[in-house]
This record gives sequence, structure tokens and C-alpha cells, in this order.
Amino acid sequence: MSADGRWIRPESTRKPVLGGARPAGVALGERDRAATGTAQVYPAADRRRRKPGPPGVPHPARPALRADWLPLLAVLLIQGALSYHLILSNTAFIDEGTYIYAGYQEIAHLRHGTPVSTYETFFSGSPLIYPVVVAVADFLGGLNGARLLSLAFMLSATVAVHLATRRLHGSLAAFCAAAAFVALGPTQFLGGLATYDAMALAILAWSGYFAVRLTTGGGYPSLVASGMLLALAGATKYAALLWVPVVAGIAVLAGPRGSLRLWEAWRRGLLVLLTFVVAVGAAALAAGEKYVNGFNHTTLKRAPGHDSYSYVASEAARWVGPLLVVALAGVLVQLLRARRRGGAAWPEFWLALLLLLAGLMAPVNQIRIHTWLSLQKHVDFGAWFSCIVVGLVLARTVLWLKGRLHLAAGVAAAALVVGPLAWVGSAQGREMYGEWSNSKEFVAALEPYIVKGEDRYLVENYNVPAYYLRKQTNWQQWHDLVAVFRRDPATGEMQNGVPAIQAGIQAHEWKVVVLDFTQTGAIDKAIQPTLKAAGYRVVTVVTSGKHGRYTVYVAPGYDKRP
Repeated sequence: MSADGRWIRPESTRKPVLGGARPAGVALGERDRAATGTAQVYPAADRRRRKPGPPGVPHPARPALRADWLPLLAVLLIQGALSYHLILSNTAFIDEGTYIYAGYQEIAHLRHGTPVSTYETFFSGSPLIYPVVVAVADFLGGLNGARLLSLAFMLSATVAVHLATRRLHGSLAAFCAAAAFVALGPTQFLGGLATYDAMALAILAWSGYFAVRLTTGGGYPSLVASGMLLALAGATKYAALLWVPVVAGIAVLAGPRGSLRLWEAWRRGLLVLLTFVVAVGAAALAAGEKYVNGFNHTTLKRAPGHDSYSYVASEAARWVGPLLVVALAGVLVQLLRARRRGGAAWPEFWLALLLLLAGLMAPVNQIRIHTWLSLQKHVDFGAWFSCIVVGLVLARTVLWLKGRLHLAAGVAAAALVVGPLAWVGSAQGREMYGEWSNSKEFVAALEPYIVKGEDRYLVENYNVPAYYLRKQTNWQQWHDLVAVFRRDPATGEMQNGVPAIQAGIQAHEWKVVVLDFTQTGAIDKAIQPTLKAAGYRVVTVVTSGKHGRYTVYVAPGYDKRP
């Protein structure tokens, strides 16, 4: 039942995936009339064309288009403004540089057969999906163009949560759900960040929407779209696979025919899963062993981190805790309704509980593997689902207060929830966007020493300068201080780690070495004496932004390029 007392479904002439009993108030179909002995008279032309079929899906009237879309447009404009402000505030993040640079390599490989790094073995998503798409956006509009692509994806995710909630709970709940989603700091952050996450979240969101559509009047096209989009979201970013059970559960529980007891409801969920499995299986067979190994390495068998349970939980609570508290209140309200009314209220409760658990999946998973890494992005995937429950509880609060006090009281109550969320979320978005150094000065200082050819550059976190200087270098020239391997030309012995770096320095194989004493601080300290002993000189020390301090060494006899 919707928050305003109606099921909101568009008109459709498709055969429903789920048959089942005819809801009360629905006109009899031809088979029903035959069973009851009631004849139906058609014009002669219609009698020739019409064929017996299953009873149609009921189609209640929809709200006026303007009443739905104008408030949503206001929400989208606010979301765009909040994320666009972030887009202009900092240079490329290391992940952005990595994915865009990889996309250019993949395109060159596809077009000309140019050698490309084996990104599929260590990327947490297919390098042929998002990196290629974002490289095209970067080619057309630079880094801002790549980030605007992410904003477009996040805007579409907001539209999807509005449409899904509208079908389930009506227009007022849909507006509240969209506003709650936009208010979150992670939503604003992902709208300005050119990484996998925005694209994967948007595709997952539309998969969830089509699962809702499947249960509220959609046909087999909705079923196929939900399963296929679910597979595409997982291929775009493997972490999105965590919410596969949630989308399948929506197909079972949502809509007027949602139930844990009916085979028809379970059939919907199983068909969505079957479509997903077939799509993923076909993709895995086509991709090959390297992709499977990369999936295992980055996702399925990911090495645990060193962050404490309490730290990961506290960070997740800071970003989505208030939203989940409101969603929990909605679940408790649904439980009380189910205990009092029974019947169809129980599937509504189980659906609300499922959507709440979806919001907890990312924090629980990362608590399990002891890592905070990317948590501020992953929590937004689950928050999309929980916002449906938040929209429902806020809409019912508005209507309850409207009936007892005044409409203004209900609106004020909803604003007291969404307003603080947006205030805190905006501050969190700015905080997240300021976590990395502005690299403008660093890239400008490094550029005169970089040239395309055979020279090799050892740069800590090289992806950002490699992205900005991609036109004057080859990807084979750049090396990080992590996982360095070298074969000793005299003995043929394989070296790795610090000994390999030190041997390369002594042989002057690295023409430029850049240290910033952050992620590989211990390695930096270990090789500093070797750099001095081998005759490397410091040509500049660049302070870039609030956090960056880069020391640039060059080999003996190496100088600025003409």
C-alpha cells in the first residue's frame, strides 16, 4: 500500500510475468467472464481480432506529471550544484588518473593493437567498461568532462530511486526518498569523482527500479532489464555484486503480489537471478582466466586490512548512520502495521527490512575484512535502497501530522530530517574532496624532466602525473615503488622490493625518482641513502596543496628536456 493510499503504476498492455489471483476491483477478463457465465459483447471487428488471454494488470490513475516531476527537478538541480562545486575544487585523484589513463591505453589497444598493461588482473572492475567510457569523456571535455559524466550517472540514480519509490509508495514518498539520497555526503562526492562507483551505482539503481517495475505491472522486458543491468553493474565494479540478493528480494517482496508464501513471487526473483547468472557466466567465459583471477584477487579473496572494527563502524556511521536510523524507524512502523493488520502488510514489512539490511551490507562487509578503503563510496550503494524506506516513513509522517495538526507541521518534520542530513552531507562531500593533494604545482615541476622514449621514472603514486603527462610519455616508462622487479644483468638473479629499487638506482636505471613519504614511507627512507651515494641530486622540493610534499631526484647527467 502506498503512503498516500494508492499503488502508483503506469498503464501497460504487457502480459504480467506473475499471474495469480485477480485483485479486488479489477474488471473481469474474458476467462473470468466465461467462468462466471457472463457474456461480453464486442463489435464484430473486435471479436475477430481479440483472443482469449490472462487477466490484465490493474492500472490505477497516475498523479499529474507536473506534480511529480517539478519537485524532482528541484532536487536534481540542488544535487547538480552541490557536486559541480566539488568538481572544480581539486585536481585529479589517484584513482581518477589511473582509470582515465588506463582507458586511453585500452582504446589504443583496441584500435591499433598497442601493448597495454594487464589491468584486468588488479582492477576491481572490467577495464573495458568504465575506463573506456571515461577516457572518451576525458577526450571530449578533459577531467571536468570525465567528472561531469559521473554527475550524470548520479543524477540518473536519483531519478531511479524516485521512480522506484513512486511505484511502491506514491509521489510524496518518492520526493522524500530522492531528497534523502541527494542529501548524503557520499552521493555528492561520487557525483564529482571520475571513478567506477558512480557508473556502477547508477546501473545497480536502475536494476532495482526494473525489479520494482516487474512487480507493479511490468512484463518480461522488466525482468530481463533487471537481470542484465545487475550483471553489468557487477562487471563495472565487482563490489556491486554484494547487492544481487537485494534486487532479487525486491522482485519477490515488492508490489501488490509480493509474498514469501506464493510460488509466483519466488518465481519472479528466481527468474531475475537466472538472467543475471546467464549474463555473468557468458561474460566470464568471454573474458578469460585473467579476469577471473583479478576478481578473486580484488574482491572474492581480498587480503584483509588492518583497520579495527570500531574504526570502520564509526566511519560508516558518520556517513550513513542517521539515514539508517530513520530507515530503522520505518521498519519498526511497518512491523507494527503488519502485526495489527496482517495480510499484505507483512510483505511490506519484509521488504522494508530487506532495504534496511541493504544499507548495512557495505559496512558489515568491510568490517569483516578490516578495511576502511573505499568505504565512503561503497556505503552509498546500500543507501540507495534504504532511501526508499526513508521516503516512506517521511511521507507517512507528513500525512499523519497533516491529519492531526496541519500540513505545515508535516513538512517541517520532514525538513528536520532531510535538512540536517544535507547540511552535514555537504560538509562531508567537501571534506572527502580535500583528502588528496592538489597536484598542479607538482606536475608543473615534473614536466620539464619527462619525455617519451626509453627513460624510466620511479614515482610514488605515479598515476596522476602519468595521466596529466600522457601525451609525452609511454605507460611503460612509469613505475611505482610497490612491487618493483628487476633481473640482475650480471647474474640473471631476480630481485624485488627494496633490493631491486636500490640496484636500479646504483645502475642509474631510474632517470627521475620522486618520493613523498606517504604510502611507501618506509621504502622511501630505505632508498634515500642509496640515492645520495649513487650521485642523484635533488632538483626541487614541491609543496602541493595541503598534504603534498614531493622531493624530485634526477640521475647524474640528467637534466631538463629541451
